[in-house]
Amino acid sequence: MVATAAVTLGLLAFAADSVAGIVGQLLIALTSSGFAWGLAAVLVGRSAATARRAAVDATMLLMLATLLYYLLVLMVSRRWSGGHLEDGTSADLLGLRSVAIMTAAWLAAAVVAGPMLGMLGYVVRVGKPSTSALAAGGLCGLLSGDGWQALVLAPPWRLLAVTDPDQAQFLRGVLAGQVVKIVLPIVVLVWLATAHRLWRAWPMLLTAAVSCGALSAALWYVLYAAAGSI
Repeated sequence: MVATAAVTLGLLAFAADSVAGIVGQLLIALTSSGFAWGLAAVLVGRSAATARRAAVDATMLLMLATLLYYLLVLMVSRRWSGGHLEDGTSADLLGLRSVAIMTAAWLAAAVVAGPMLGMLGYVVRVGKPSTSALAAGGLCGLLSGDGWQALVLAPPWRLLAVTDPDQAQFLRGVLAGQVVKIVLPIVVLVWLATAHRLWRAWPMLLTAAVSCGALSAALWYVLYAAAGSI
Protein backbone atom coordinates (compact mmCIF):
# COMPACT_ATOMS: atom_id res chain seq x y z
CA MET A 1 0.00 0.00 0.00
CA VAL A 2 2.73 2.46 0.97
CA ALA A 3 4.79 1.71 -2.14
CA THR A 4 1.76 2.09 -4.41
CA ALA A 5 0.82 5.40 -2.79
CA ALA A 6 4.41 6.64 -3.09
CA VAL A 7 4.61 5.77 -6.78
CA THR A 8 1.27 7.47 -7.42
CA LEU A 9 2.34 10.57 -5.51
CA GLY A 10 5.69 10.83 -7.28
CA LEU A 11 4.21 10.30 -10.75
CA LEU A 12 1.42 12.83 -10.23
CA ALA A 13 3.84 15.45 -8.93
CA PHE A 14 6.16 14.90 -11.88
CA ALA A 15 3.30 15.05 -14.39
CA ALA A 16 1.99 18.31 -12.89
CA ASP A 17 5.31 20.01 -13.67
CA SER A 18 4.65 19.70 -17.40
CA VAL A 19 1.25 21.43 -17.36
CA ALA A 20 1.25 25.19 -17.93
CA GLY A 21 -1.15 27.97 -17.02
CA ILE A 22 -3.85 28.05 -14.38
CA VAL A 23 -4.49 24.32 -14.75
CA GLY A 24 -0.83 23.60 -14.08
CA GLN A 25 -0.80 25.71 -10.93
CA LEU A 26 -3.92 23.97 -9.66
CA LEU A 27 -2.44 20.56 -10.40
CA ILE A 28 0.74 21.48 -8.54
CA ALA A 29 -1.35 22.55 -5.53
CA LEU A 30 -3.25 19.27 -5.66
CA THR A 31 -0.36 16.88 -6.32
CA SER A 32 3.00 18.53 -5.67
CA SER A 33 2.60 20.76 -2.63
CA GLY A 34 3.10 20.56 1.09
CA PHE A 35 -0.63 20.05 1.45
CA ALA A 36 -0.84 17.16 -1.02
CA TRP A 37 2.16 15.24 0.28
CA GLY A 38 1.37 16.03 3.89
CA LEU A 39 -2.20 14.81 3.50
CA ALA A 40 -0.95 11.57 1.96
CA ALA A 41 1.27 11.01 5.01
CA VAL A 42 -1.64 11.79 7.34
CA LEU A 43 -3.96 9.31 5.61
CA VAL A 44 -1.33 6.58 5.75
CA GLY A 45 -0.80 7.23 9.45
CA ARG A 46 -4.53 7.36 10.13
CA SER A 47 -5.01 3.89 8.66
CA ALA A 48 -2.04 2.30 10.47
CA ALA A 49 -2.57 -0.39 13.09
CA THR A 50 -0.05 1.01 15.59
CA ALA A 51 1.63 4.31 16.38
CA ARG A 52 5.02 2.97 15.32
CA ARG A 53 3.58 1.72 12.03
CA ALA A 54 1.99 5.12 11.43
CA ALA A 55 5.30 6.94 11.85
CA VAL A 56 7.30 4.46 9.76
CA ASP A 57 4.78 4.18 6.91
CA ALA A 58 4.28 7.94 6.60
CA THR A 59 8.03 8.50 6.51
CA MET A 60 8.61 5.75 3.94
CA LEU A 61 5.82 7.17 1.78
CA LEU A 62 7.40 10.61 1.64
CA MET A 63 10.92 9.29 1.11
CA LEU A 64 9.96 6.89 -1.69
CA ALA A 65 7.85 9.53 -3.44
CA THR A 66 10.73 12.01 -3.20
CA LEU A 67 13.24 9.54 -4.63
CA LEU A 68 10.93 8.63 -7.50
CA TYR A 69 10.18 12.27 -8.32
CA TYR A 70 13.83 13.30 -8.51
CA LEU A 71 14.75 10.12 -10.37
CA LEU A 72 12.22 11.12 -13.02
CA VAL A 73 13.69 14.63 -13.09
CA LEU A 74 17.15 13.14 -13.48
CA MET A 75 16.36 10.54 -16.13
CA VAL A 76 13.23 11.69 -17.96
CA SER A 77 12.69 15.45 -18.01
CA ARG A 78 16.41 16.21 -17.57
CA ARG A 79 15.59 19.84 -16.88
CA TRP A 80 18.89 20.14 -15.06
CA SER A 81 20.80 19.79 -18.35
CA GLY A 82 21.31 21.97 -21.40
CA GLY A 83 22.20 25.22 -19.66
CA HIS A 84 25.40 27.19 -20.15
CA LEU A 85 27.52 29.42 -17.96
CA GLU A 86 28.53 32.97 -18.89
CA ASP A 87 31.77 31.69 -20.40
CA GLY A 88 29.85 29.32 -22.67
CA THR A 89 30.73 26.10 -20.86
CA SER A 90 28.13 23.54 -19.85
CA ALA A 91 26.19 24.09 -16.64
CA ASP A 92 25.20 20.44 -16.36
CA LEU A 93 27.37 19.80 -13.30
CA LEU A 94 25.72 22.68 -11.48
CA GLY A 95 22.35 21.31 -12.52
CA LEU A 96 23.20 17.87 -11.17
CA ARG A 97 24.46 19.45 -7.96
CA SER A 98 21.16 21.28 -7.56
CA VAL A 99 19.16 18.08 -8.09
CA ALA A 100 21.32 16.24 -5.54
CA ILE A 101 20.98 19.00 -2.95
CA MET A 102 17.22 19.29 -3.36
CA THR A 103 16.82 15.52 -3.16
CA ALA A 104 18.80 15.41 0.07
CA ALA A 105 16.89 18.39 1.49
CA TRP A 106 13.46 16.91 0.80
CA LEU A 107 14.53 13.51 2.10
CA ALA A 108 15.59 15.22 5.32
CA ALA A 109 12.23 16.99 5.42
CA ALA A 110 10.50 13.63 4.96
CA VAL A 111 12.42 12.17 7.90
CA VAL A 112 11.32 15.09 10.09
CA ALA A 113 7.74 15.58 8.88
CA GLY A 114 6.82 11.97 8.14
CA PRO A 115 6.71 10.65 11.72
CA MET A 116 4.93 13.76 12.97
CA LEU A 117 2.20 13.72 10.31
CA GLY A 118 1.75 9.97 10.53
CA MET A 119 1.44 10.06 14.31
CA LEU A 120 -1.02 12.95 14.22
CA GLY A 121 -3.17 11.08 11.72
CA TYR A 122 -3.08 8.03 13.98
CA VAL A 123 -3.93 10.05 17.10
CA VAL A 124 -6.96 11.60 15.40
CA ARG A 125 -8.38 8.10 14.95
CA VAL A 126 -7.49 6.47 18.27
CA GLY A 127 -7.09 9.33 20.75
CA LYS A 128 -9.50 10.73 23.29
CA PRO A 129 -11.80 13.48 21.95
CA SER A 130 -9.68 16.31 23.36
CA THR A 131 -6.44 14.78 22.08
CA SER A 132 -7.97 14.00 18.70
CA ALA A 133 -9.24 17.57 18.44
CA LEU A 134 -5.78 18.97 19.08
CA ALA A 135 -4.30 16.59 16.50
CA ALA A 136 -6.94 17.41 13.88
CA GLY A 137 -6.58 21.15 14.39
CA GLY A 138 -2.82 20.86 14.30
CA LEU A 139 -2.99 18.94 11.04
CA CYS A 140 -5.16 21.63 9.47
CA GLY A 141 -2.64 24.28 10.46
CA LEU A 142 0.38 22.28 9.32
CA LEU A 143 -1.18 21.39 5.97
CA SER A 144 -2.25 24.97 5.24
CA GLY A 145 1.04 26.64 6.20
CA ASP A 146 2.44 26.47 2.67
CA GLY A 147 -0.59 28.32 1.34
CA TRP A 148 -0.59 30.94 4.09
CA GLN A 149 3.06 31.86 3.66
CA ALA A 150 2.58 32.20 -0.10
CA LEU A 151 -0.50 34.38 0.42
CA VAL A 152 1.34 36.67 2.83
CA LEU A 153 4.33 37.08 0.50
CA ALA A 154 2.15 37.60 -2.58
CA PRO A 155 -1.21 39.11 -1.50
CA PRO A 156 -4.16 38.65 -3.90
CA TRP A 157 -4.52 42.37 -4.64
CA ARG A 158 -0.91 42.49 -5.79
CA LEU A 159 -1.30 39.49 -8.08
CA LEU A 160 -4.58 40.72 -9.53
CA ALA A 161 -3.15 44.19 -10.20
CA VAL A 162 -0.82 42.90 -12.93
CA THR A 163 -2.04 44.06 -16.35
CA ASP A 164 0.28 42.18 -18.71
CA PRO A 165 -1.94 39.41 -20.22
CA ASP A 166 0.65 36.64 -20.09
CA GLN A 167 1.80 37.45 -16.57
CA ALA A 168 -1.77 38.00 -15.39
CA GLN A 169 -2.83 34.53 -16.51
CA PHE A 170 0.12 32.90 -14.78
CA LEU A 171 -0.40 34.88 -11.57
CA ARG A 172 -4.10 34.04 -11.51
CA GLY A 173 -3.03 30.42 -11.55
CA VAL A 174 -0.63 31.08 -8.68
CA LEU A 175 -3.43 32.72 -6.69
CA ALA A 176 -5.79 29.84 -7.41
CA GLY A 177 -3.15 27.41 -6.16
CA GLN A 178 -2.68 29.43 -2.98
CA VAL A 179 -6.41 29.41 -2.28
CA VAL A 180 -6.59 25.65 -2.85
CA LYS A 181 -3.76 25.04 -0.39
CA ILE A 182 -5.67 26.98 2.28
CA VAL A 183 -9.24 25.87 1.61
CA LEU A 184 -8.61 22.14 1.26
CA PRO A 185 -6.92 21.76 4.68
CA ILE A 186 -10.03 23.38 6.18
CA VAL A 187 -12.15 20.85 4.29
CA VAL A 188 -9.97 18.08 5.73
CA LEU A 189 -10.48 19.52 9.22
CA VAL A 190 -14.25 19.58 8.76
CA TRP A 191 -14.16 15.97 7.57
CA LEU A 192 -12.03 14.79 10.51
CA ALA A 193 -14.07 16.72 13.06
CA THR A 194 -17.30 15.29 11.66
CA ALA A 195 -16.05 11.73 11.24
CA HIS A 196 -14.67 11.62 14.79
CA ARG A 197 -17.31 13.84 16.44
CA LEU A 198 -14.89 16.50 17.59
CA TRP A 199 -17.03 19.62 17.19
CA ARG A 200 -17.69 19.91 20.93
CA ALA A 201 -13.98 20.57 21.33
CA TRP A 202 -14.05 23.40 18.78
CA PRO A 203 -11.91 25.76 20.92
CA MET A 204 -9.11 23.18 20.82
CA LEU A 205 -9.61 22.67 17.09
CA LEU A 206 -9.39 26.39 16.43
CA THR A 207 -6.46 27.06 18.75
CA ALA A 208 -4.41 24.20 17.35
CA ALA A 209 -5.22 25.14 13.75
CA VAL A 210 -4.23 28.80 14.17
CA SER A 211 -1.05 28.18 16.16
CA CYS A 212 0.17 25.34 13.96
CA GLY A 213 -0.75 27.30 10.83
CA ALA A 214 1.43 30.21 11.93
CA LEU A 215 4.29 27.87 12.83
CA SER A 216 3.99 25.98 9.56
CA ALA A 217 3.93 29.19 7.50
CA ALA A 218 7.12 30.38 9.21
CA LEU A 219 8.84 27.04 8.60
CA TRP A 220 7.85 27.04 4.92
CA TYR A 221 9.21 30.56 4.57
CA VAL A 222 12.55 29.48 6.02
CA LEU A 223 12.60 26.39 3.81
CA TYR A 224 11.93 28.31 0.61
CA ALA A 225 14.45 30.98 1.56
CA ALA A 226 17.09 28.31 2.14
CA ALA A 227 16.25 26.61 -1.15
CA GLY A 228 16.49 29.92 -3.00
CA SER A 229 19.96 30.54 -1.62
CA ILE A 230 21.35 27.29 -3.02
